[in-house]
Amino acid sequence: MRHCQTFSRTVAGWLTLIVVTVGWSLVCPPLLADSPAPSFDPVEREVEGWQVDVDPALFSEPHAQVGAQALAALGNHLQRVKFIVPAERVKQLQEVRIWLELKHPQLDRMQYHPNRAWLVANGHDPRLAKHVHIPVAAQLFARNMWAQHPYVVLHELAHAYHDQVLSFDQPEVIAVYDAAKENGLYEKVLSHTGQTVQHYGMNNHKEYFAESTEAYFGVNDFYPFVRAELKTHDPRMFALLEKIWGPVP
Repeated sequence: MRHCQTFSRTVAGWLTLIVVTVGWSLVCPPLLADSPAPSFDPVEREVEGWQVDVDPALFSEPHAQVGAQALAALGNHLQRVKFIVPAERVKQLQEVRIWLELKHPQLDRMQYHPNRAWLVANGHDPRLAKHVHIPVAAQLFARNMWAQHPYVVLHELAHAYHDQVLSFDQPEVIAVYDAAKENGLYEKVLSHTGQTVQHYGMNNHKEYFAESTEAYFGVNDFYPFVRAELKTHDPRMFALLEKIWGPVP
């Protein structure tokens, strides 16, 4: 059974999971083993305690202004993570590297890459493995991104934490996800558009964890939008996040 190994969030307001198995309604991108990988050597920068591998094009004209705005916006995202996430968990999250580029030739969504083999098979730079990847720098300061997904970077860091610290096979996350799905907790919820939809976190337990983390610490784009709503709507997940991440004052 074929698996794609990248998690991403769209600019337009919907989470798009690209970790998909044949038989789901979503579609994997085709394998492009002969496609060339990006060839630039990134410039290392530290942003709020995170190591960021930056496309050198973002430091020279005509893209220097985009680079400056992107790094400032990334700093804003990461500073909010530092302010709300317990300090011990922040230290763990800061072990996750971030890759920022001007404009990737194929990828256009912020994502986390857990699997080197998938990157190689699809012609992407294998150095992206275990990175949070921001393939289009201007997304970081796009007005619609801030309006719809103000905690998108936290979302991708949550995927990395789930993979690198907890393990995607962490049984408690899977059990709570299975219970929520069986009980229909997220079959019809309000989205940021005002429409009633199935919550995107129901695609699998990985997206469920990342989506719930956004609501637990900040604001999500599907109900439950914030921590108080998560606590009343899905108390089992709230309790598990409190155990995993630590309590929020």
